[in-house]
Amino acid sequence: MMESFGALVGWGHHDAGDRIMLRLESVQSSEAAKAHDPDLFRILMTKQQAAILGQYLVRISGQSPVVPGKRGWFRRYFG
Repeated sequence: MMESFGALVGWGHHDAGDRIMLRLESVQSSEAAKAHDPDLFRILMTKQQAAILGQYLVRISGQSPVVPGKRGWFRRYFG
């Protein structure tokens, strides 16, 4: 098993049908950050795994989950 430590400096994703490819960027030193030379990690997961991970991160961060607000009359009629 490979273990790596660093500061998360970026992320992105690619929808792959029933799966998601999560791309994480991290740096291990301030020199790597200044050189814009992050380590890249790509993680393939199901959309269910992504949802569980997202809920977990929201919970441990102490943030409130985002609750969609009611749509106003304008959005109901005009989308």
